[in-house]
Amino acid sequence: MDYEVMKIKAISLFLCCILAGCATVNPMAVDKKTVAIDTREKSVVLLAIDVSRDDNSRYVPKPFVVHVEKPGSSKKTDRQNFKLREEDKLQLENGDSVYLVRMALVPGEYRLMAVTGNANAFPFNGIFQVPMLLDFKVSPSAISYMGQVTAKLRPRVGEEFRAGPVIPLLDQSVTGVSGGTFDVSVTDAPEKLSLFRTTYKALANSHIETETLPAFDRAAAQRWWAGAQDAD
Repeated sequence: MDYEVMKIKAISLFLCCILAGCATVNPMAVDKKTVAIDTREKSVVLLAIDVSRDDNSRYVPKPFVVHVEKPGSSKKTDRQNFKLREEDKLQLENGDSVYLVRMALVPGEYRLMAVTGNANAFPFNGIFQVPMLLDFKVSPSAISYMGQVTAKLRPRVGEEFRAGPVIPLLDQSVTGVSGGTFDVSVTDAPEKLSLFRTTYKALANSHIETETLPAFDRAAAQRWWAGAQDAD
């Protein structure tokens, strides 16, 4: 079979698993046109996400889905996918960039499962996923800021979890995804909260609670990834 056909089929299958019937797909809760935020039914969770690499590769990782689910999720409505767009990215003065995530969620217990994206530059397109497995609680009628999650792509050592699937072989390898892994950290990053306020007028004068996510547990992420490989 032609390589390009195989590649398209592999990527399509992967994306179907992410975006199709297994979860509810949502846009961001607040945009630049939003005037007021109604939290009577759903609260709003704010989170800064930075996914990058330090090797000056032209295959820059770009996240496009944030995966959230309730513990013990058994139905589609328990699993929420929030789509990231280019306009959700903010370029910082130091040259870095950060995605400003705004999620509307019914109050309750949740887990930030992963962030999925791609590293794309002609002619190759690598697909990656950052496992996070970070538990958090959404309070009723609230707007909460959960800090920043930073994920750095680097070469994989030994049996560390892969940054993305092996297939399609050439794309995943050339882009550094299948041979890479992520170092993940969580910080309170109060300076990023001010970016939410200045970027979205509906948040400018809103009362926003600060509830930083727990620390990243690499051993838990490794077990989760190994379990997914066994399931395949």
